[in-house]
Amino acid sequence: MISITFRRLCVIILMEFGYIGYTQTIINTENMMSALDDKFSYHMDLRGDMNFGNIDLIQFSTAQQISKSLDKNLLRLIFNYDYIEQNGIQISSDFTGQLRYNYRLGQHSIFAFVQGQNIKSLRMNHRYISGGGYRHRVFQKEDNYWDLSLGLFFEDELYDANLNTVQQVNNWRYSVSTFIKYGFSEKFSGNLSLYWQINTSYTRDYRVFLEPRLYYSIQKFDLFIDWTFRFHSTPYIDVLRQDSTVNLGIEFELF
Repeated sequence: MISITFRRLCVIILMEFGYIGYTQTIINTENMMSALDDKFSYHMDLRGDMNFGNIDLIQFSTAQQISKSLDKNLLRLIFNYDYIEQNGIQISSDFTGQLRYNYRLGQHSIFAFVQGQNIKSLRMNHRYISGGGYRHRVFQKEDNYWDLSLGLFFEDELYDANLNTVQQVNNWRYSVSTFIKYGFSEKFSGNLSLYWQINTSYTRDYRVFLEPRLYYSIQKFDLFIDWTFRFHSTPYIDVLRQDSTVNLGIEFELF
């Protein structure tokens, strides 16, 4: 009998602040990597923020994942959507979809993926990437672990350079990423995601993503704070090279 697990069903953002420059494209999916041993599972995050008065702001995002596990095979479909509207002007309406396959080798795995996305704030009409790699479990003790991934992927990006022209970018990139999950105590835990993506033909063109997150558990609720930092060394159009945000929120699980 198929059982469906709703994890992280609702995440309510209490506060978001920081410096936002909309520089590049790496999106973290590692926070939805837990509890994938079920034969079939569905995960969803919801975040939202609304302000009315001197500043009218509507912000909404969702991350959803469907996973199917069979023996050594794991197939995941991931979808993210972000919407931001300020004073009646749409700033962002961005989506990311990714199909990922992992073949388990004990605690390790090899993987392949395809991904499509658009990012309005970056004037990016599309970004299509496909590639694969190897994921290695460096350390594990109970629920604490450290993973390291190495891979290679091809990217096809199309930008609106200005009102009249577009810019096409095609690259091969090396990918190095790591994810650490650690429980400090029964109520206090955290994780860390780090991505580094390097242009194979021009190593000065690289992208970095860093996101540490801390959790504090209160009965059925988890309070969290995270900081996200993104950096692109050589943007292809006139956008800033880095941006960062801080989120405070509450996360809970149903069923």
